Amino acid sequence: MKTVEIYCPIASKDTIVDFLLSQEKNDFYFFPCSRYGASGFLISAEEQVSARSQFGMFRLISDDAQALTLAEGLKAHLKDKTIKIVSYDIHEL
Repeated sequence: MKTVEIYCPIASKDTIVDFLLSQEKNDFYFFPCSRYGASGFLISAEEQVSARSQFGMFRLISDDAQALTLAEGLKAHLKDKTIKIVSYDIHEL
């Protein structure tokens, strides 16, 4: 099994929720978070002053094959280079 984490701009949240539901994923979590970085990544004046932008992280558990298919499908659907998808192996206790 794998944990899949999707890091995205907060504006993409609803689109990703719709995508996950369309892929029959109905058990996932969302956490608001901030992305800290250089001013080139930050859009508004407020973001540039604070050095952070509003992001979110989705976390879900999937089997190995579904995790890769999900990541590829999401990247093709959104075509947004600011979205990062990572996965790592887990073992249920």
